[in-house]
Amino acid sequence: MIADPKEFRIADLCISLNDVSGVLGELRAHYEEFDRRADAFKSDARNPHLCAAGCSHCCKQGAVFAVTLAEAVLWAQAIHSLPDQKRESAKKAAKDLLPEQERIFATVEGQVDQPGAREEPLFSARISALNAALGPTCPLLVDDLCSVYEARPMLCRAYGFPVDAYAVKAEGALVFRSLCVLYENERLVDYVRADDLKARLAELSKRLVGGIDLGRFTSVEVVLSKLS
Repeated sequence: MIADPKEFRIADLCISLNDVSGVLGELRAHYEEFDRRADAFKSDARNPHLCAAGCSHCCKQGAVFAVTLAEAVLWAQAIHSLPDQKRESAKKAAKDLLPEQERIFATVEGQVDQPGAREEPLFSARISALNAALGPTCPLLVDDLCSVYEARPMLCRAYGFPVDAYAVKAEGALVFRSLCVLYENERLVDYVRADDLKARLAELSKRLVGGIDLGRFTSVEVVLSKLS
């Protein structure tokens, strides 16, 4: 693992990094806090929790998603630490997906996709279009298990739970989007509160680059990124 990288190359950008150890330490603490809240949700027998190891539907049907810069750097460190064969296999799969990402992104009407200066609603629409068209499998999925599970981003941690940070909020109601197909017709009593944790991801990312907002990157771009 590159413990304290100075540069991050992703999506044709070369990004200078600041306070990597401090930012990633806080990010890990945020992940741990989310996991504690998720565990508290699971500990209440009234709350259905059906997601389990080996159930990888979300990793196969919604495998391209957006992550913040701080998450991307931590994730890239974990990918760099994989055994050579697993790492190269993941990079090959991501390299095969990248032209499809570019092609499908271009079919969605709007300004040209520009990493580092993306328009968030449009970026989300493009990712949805890519997953709908291809249904790609995450390059980091091996034998139905995540090969970098401990470093997985917040969105991956949220799947299988009703999480307010990834819910659609309208007219006083929450529509949870991060639940998998196993939860159809299940009655929800409570949900995991993580709005505050998600909000901090963008702040940590800006701190990593001296206050600049570079937006989010795709999971494909993260797998192909390099640290130095």
